[in-house]
Amino acid sequence: MRQIICTILLSCPCFLSGQQYSSLTIADSLLAGADEVVRDETYELEVRSEKEGIVRYRKVATLLNKDSDANIFVLGYDADSKVKKLEARIYDAVGQEIRKLDKDEIRDLAAVDGFSVYQDNRLKYLEANHHEYPYTLAYEYEMLVSGINFAFFPRWQIQSYRQSVEQARFVIRIPREIPLHYKAMNTDIVPRVQEDEKEARYTWEIQGLKAIGQEPYSPSTSEILPGLLTAAGKFQVEEYTGSMSSWQAFGAFVAQLFEGRDALPDDVAAEARQIAADAGSDAEKLKALYRYLQKNMRYVSVQLGIGGWQPFDASYVAENKYGDCKALSNFMKALLKEAGITAYPVLITNGKMAYEVKEDFTYPLFNHAILYVPSEDMWLECTSNTFPPGYIGSGNDERNVLLITPEGGRLKMTPALNEKDNTTSGKTEITLSADGTAIVTAELQATGSRHEVYRWRQAYNSREELERWFVTNSNLPSLALKSLEIKAAPDAPLAHCHYRARSLRYASRAGKRLFIPLNTISPLKAVPEKMERREHPIVLNKAFTELDTVIFLLPEGFQVESMPEEPVVLESSFGSYEARTEWGQGRLLYIRRLQLRKSRLPAEAYEDFRSFFQQVAKADKAMAVWVEKKT
Repeated sequence: MRQIICTILLSCPCFLSGQQYSSLTIADSLLAGADEVVRDETYELEVRSEKEGIVRYRKVATLLNKDSDANIFVLGYDADSKVKKLEARIYDAVGQEIRKLDKDEIRDLAAVDGFSVYQDNRLKYLEANHHEYPYTLAYEYEMLVSGINFAFFPRWQIQSYRQSVEQARFVIRIPREIPLHYKAMNTDIVPRVQEDEKEARYTWEIQGLKAIGQEPYSPSTSEILPGLLTAAGKFQVEEYTGSMSSWQAFGAFVAQLFEGRDALPDDVAAEARQIAADAGSDAEKLKALYRYLQKNMRYVSVQLGIGGWQPFDASYVAENKYGDCKALSNFMKALLKEAGITAYPVLITNGKMAYEVKEDFTYPLFNHAILYVPSEDMWLECTSNTFPPGYIGSGNDERNVLLITPEGGRLKMTPALNEKDNTTSGKTEITLSADGTAIVTAELQATGSRHEVYRWRQAYNSREELERWFVTNSNLPSLALKSLEIKAAPDAPLAHCHYRARSLRYASRAGKRLFIPLNTISPLKAVPEKMERREHPIVLNKAFTELDTVIFLLPEGFQVESMPEEPVVLESSFGSYEARTEWGQGRLLYIRRLQLRKSRLPAEAYEDFRSFFQQVAKADKAMAVWVEKKT
């Protein structure tokens, strides 16, 4: 491609002038391992006051192949933010402008964040459609920001995976009376600071960043990719003033938003006191009031303006029987207050974390709220109508969160769910017929994160949906259910599953022999990919224990011809595995145990890490062979 373009340029000298976006000028070092090259990026925030500012942004990126998604651009805004300008242009390989995107190619969509079903956040979405690579996309926008969008100063993601950067700059212009806090991540860039009587101008610049490849089982992007966090020492949202100078200060701001919103209607307050009176200890009161919340309230998120941070008051939730995560947590706090139990709202990141908040820098990248009861050291997920008291789910475990206390904000870590908490234990009996079909009867017990799907399905699926889900997700071949029962324990993260089914093609028949797979219940299928060279540490976020006992009953007239004679035993710093078979009394017993622990390993351990999973996957494919007895 480059040779063809060179020929065109040499034959047409007129093309050489003014083509600043030609792909030919990209250094070979920036092409290696890249799907796209950022030619130039400028992000500028002009802070006009504690209440508002202007964002000006321009980015030029050359897309090298179809794996790049730089042709898609998304800009979020809300009622407090006004997009004053948004445009994009496409250039060909030699830098000639092809066209400017029409206004009807920029879509305006409602934003959905996974927690909110109604909110005023919206998106400007554009997708440049061009299929002759390489080509260049340049887009720019200007937006007036205020409210929550302004209070959260920008997080500059300097580089993404498989993206190189020719040059980029980040600028903040801010009144001198407003302190600016910042933290560089995975880069040593420092700002150039210029000051006059009214404002300070901070400029960060970077050049010549080579592409970084994405590796399996890597740490979070905030540990690998260069970035910059910024935060305002003072800000104002509506009538509320705040600061991100410390977690205590930011927590004090959030506390203002909760203040005076935990007063219940008289009848609900009386009911809460009666529930508490009928209970015994504080722990029993807490559980009884949590059940009251689950039975009477439902999760509906309505976030408009400051409602993204401020909860509905408790009386609103009581009257309407719904609320978002903040409102339900605040309502539960109000119920506990009537029982004389103190609780604190908690800001948390639910799900996968791109950045974990730390003590050394205040950047509240949270998307959810729960509740903490210090006297019982208990956490409550108030949006769930099914979780047992004190269980907050695998999406909330082992992460730094912000407690909103009367003294301000304070970081604390939620409990971890380890390999002993997240378990599945099953006992399965498989009665085989001579044609390879089988009757399967099984009992399964799941705990911790492993039980959540059963609890959710039991609560929200119809019988038909439940059976369809079970069959679809079973590893047993050609499964036809005869019965299925799932029960979740009311007061513990525990679920039981019992089923009976017919597998039409469990074993393969070849002449007089039956070939029987020993592990169709929980075989390991995913093996880490092979890598020539590993750059980053290995992070295993999974923690669980699987224990399976399978009893095979032979069809009449068959005997064992072969089976694994020796047990397979594997041990490593991050996990262990054992599988063995036993024969006796007309049955074959297969016992398997796999345990993985959350771990962090050096890059050089990758081959051993991968080898462990390879060996487990191989062992899980073990077969037994039965043959008809001679007559």
